[in-house]
Amino acid sequence: MGNISSQIQPSEVFRPFNLFILFVTLYGVETARKFTKARAALARVGNMLGPRAIFGPYSLLGKILPPIPYVKLSSEIHFGEKYAFHQKYGCDVIADGYIFDPNQVYLRIADAAVVKQLTTNRIEFPKPLKMYKSTSLYGTNVVATEFDEWKRHRRIVAPSFNERNNRLVYEETARISMELLDVWSANGENETFKVDNVVTFTSRLALMVISAAGFGYRFGWDEMKDPPAGHQMTFPKALSTVLSNFILRLILSDGILKLWKGGRNVLTAFKELRVHMREMIEERRQSAIDGSHGQADLFTNLINGTSLEEDEKTIDQLTDEELMGNVFIFLFAVHETTANSMGFTLALLATHQDIQENAFQELRGIVPEGERPAYTHIVKWAYGLAVTYESLRMYPPVTGFPKYAAEDTVIVTTSADGKNTPITIPVPKGTDLLINLAALHYNPKYWDEPEVFRPERFLGNYNRDAFMPFAAGPRGCIGRRFSELEALTFLAHLLLNYRFEGTPLNDKETPAQMKERLLQWSQGPITLCPKRIPLTFTRRRK
Repeated sequence: MGNISSQIQPSEVFRPFNLFILFVTLYGVETARKFTKARAALARVGNMLGPRAIFGPYSLLGKILPPIPYVKLSSEIHFGEKYAFHQKYGCDVIADGYIFDPNQVYLRIADAAVVKQLTTNRIEFPKPLKMYKSTSLYGTNVVATEFDEWKRHRRIVAPSFNERNNRLVYEETARISMELLDVWSANGENETFKVDNVVTFTSRLALMVISAAGFGYRFGWDEMKDPPAGHQMTFPKALSTVLSNFILRLILSDGILKLWKGGRNVLTAFKELRVHMREMIEERRQSAIDGSHGQADLFTNLINGTSLEEDEKTIDQLTDEELMGNVFIFLFAVHETTANSMGFTLALLATHQDIQENAFQELRGIVPEGERPAYTHIVKWAYGLAVTYESLRMYPPVTGFPKYAAEDTVIVTTSADGKNTPITIPVPKGTDLLINLAALHYNPKYWDEPEVFRPERFLGNYNRDAFMPFAAGPRGCIGRRFSELEALTFLAHLLLNYRFEGTPLNDKETPAQMKERLLQWSQGPITLCPKRIPLTFTRRRK
């Protein structure tokens, strides 16, 4: 008599129901294994409390599934909750726990002292470079490097962000702002006109400023030129398309992008921008030899730190690929963050008329009647900078900065129950940490009434370790002053010429409803974005 297995026919095994049972069994075993592993990972960080879900943000299904309680968290949940999660779980450090994710535990930090520890100790808490590889589409750059390689990039790039370049940023932003005001004046009926979404203008303005101050390439608000010989796109068109479709290019292969017209356009834009940048490098290099190029733009400043060939690269040089990589990351970072943050600033001022008037009055006291705001005026405008900072506190463009523990260590935080009880948390080597910027910026330990728009908090003493929209420590944003001067210069020109308010949706909309609508946001793949900001502008009477 044969054994049992010899009596089972192969066709029986492959029946749909049997395959289903086999799949469920195997998946159940894997889930149990992952669950046990996740519990062990949480135990290693002291079983810290925090949100839990089956699928994490970097798991396959976590990227596909819509938000489902306890199954997959929303990508917007942490800015949406701000400090509430930390309040709920009773600590300024919480632990996200997932069954399925490459890293099953993430420590989220809203403690200013711990944040300072993470940002100043680069050796113990480096950046997870695998998350930044995507920024190297055009070449390795200062963002996507760490340790000695980062030091080399930083040493060469940093001098380009100097006082001369700051003044160029002001000059280009002032010129472009005046051109925009002229366009509005020409198109406005009487003294009032409406803009359907001001982010359309802040995005275009940021593109024009970074193009001029970064490349020395100027173009107008309505400029529509044919591509130069040998090109399929103009530089502005290629640059705009690349910046708008950066994430799409990362997640889709060339083969998929070629399947439709828009995808093929994205591929063309990325190729065209590379060609444009190479041509600019050669033009600037030749101009430097001829002694005929005296611009202070970023591209020109970096040329002297580049090498023609990879094998000629020295400790004090960048290759052409690295040059393009660094310029591109500045383009992307400055454009994306500045455009969105200026949009939020205008929305906040539109919904807080008293603060808008305060900003105008202080500026009016600095800039004499009949004059345009000069560079010296802009750098004196303390209230304008306070408005910008408060907007960045409430709506930081980047809501979190990742780190990881290079060695076994501990962090000491405090409870969120008002007693500030010390809590020591073990942090094993390899643990992923995220500086939870939204929670840090709304932590009531550092900010009185954090939900209130109050620029005055930045006119006195405040905890600088609890404010880091530009990151902090040695890895702080190298283009911070570039972004600040651009925002302040545009805002100054706007306020001296117009007052503005939200455009009502209908006659029944209350001020509170309008405020909520104008300040709606969405979490983009990288930055926090305004949804839509329709404003009505009224020219100021002299």
